[in-house]
Amino acid sequence: MISLGARIVRLIIRMLTYRRRKEHKSLSRTVKFKSGRYVPPKSVSCRTEYFNGIRTEIFTPKDAEKFAVIFFHGGGHTVGMNDMYRKVAQRYAKLCRCTVLCIDYKPGTELKFPSVHNECFSAYLGITKELKMPFAVAGDSFGANLMLYCTIKAREEGANMPQAIVCISPYADMSASGQSYKTNCRNDPIYSLTRRQSFEENEKYIRRISPYCNGTPLKDSYLSPVYAKLNGLSDMIIIYGSYETSASDGEMLQKNAVGNGVNVRLVAYEGMWHDFLYMTPFLKESRRAWRQISEFISAHF
Repeated sequence: MISLGARIVRLIIRMLTYRRRKEHKSLSRTVKFKSGRYVPPKSVSCRTEYFNGIRTEIFTPKDAEKFAVIFFHGGGHTVGMNDMYRKVAQRYAKLCRCTVLCIDYKPGTELKFPSVHNECFSAYLGITKELKMPFAVAGDSFGANLMLYCTIKAREEGANMPQAIVCISPYADMSASGQSYKTNCRNDPIYSLTRRQSFEENEKYIRRISPYCNGTPLKDSYLSPVYAKLNGLSDMIIIYGSYETSASDGEMLQKNAVGNGVNVRLVAYEGMWHDFLYMTPFLKESRRAWRQISEFISAHF
């Protein structure tokens, strides 16, 4: 059952997003995220390196063990690395006691597939070539899409593979075909319709197709990894909120992965929303989700 704190936060989010939901505006395209000078805590160092020319922020805790997490941030290809994601990377580093490498791909509303995917894979190849330790990969939302693409391409090209895969609220079906887009069209506090808007008249706004797709078939296996051949991938954990419009993306991904022989743990948090553990790490549900991630990653090294 969802906690009282989560219920209150969910209501506040609904209030804050009301105008954008009413006008069908994309949060990733309209919200300005803070990205000023970031000062990490004393227990975690932060530096910047470039891999195949792509900027990467590296977080290392003082008690780091000899494994790493390659981190793909979300934001729908229009949001760059920002302070929220730096704090997320910092949390991965401290909880898992490992080095975290955050690919800072160049965002832009004008970008078209496969530009961001190719940039991330180039960074992935550069990182894994130089990385002298085993690693996991983690991604949220569109970042999970990028992460899965890189993992699939690495398998196809015989590149280094991760030992564990973490998917948070994955946006893995760019065709937005799942049933949750309808069933959660009023539940989702971030992307739902307002009370007076009908699903039938506003379905295209709920099943929003990103301009990034650029005419690519929406069920292309590289664009939408829920339709890809996932055989040979490492153990995977998928965590999402049951109120997300894109909840079915995680469910479809799990079904496909299991069908391809991948060991998958699917965790749905009742009543929670997109990226809840990243946005509101202080909630009871978020703390539990972070423990599950830490335990999952640590068990593979």
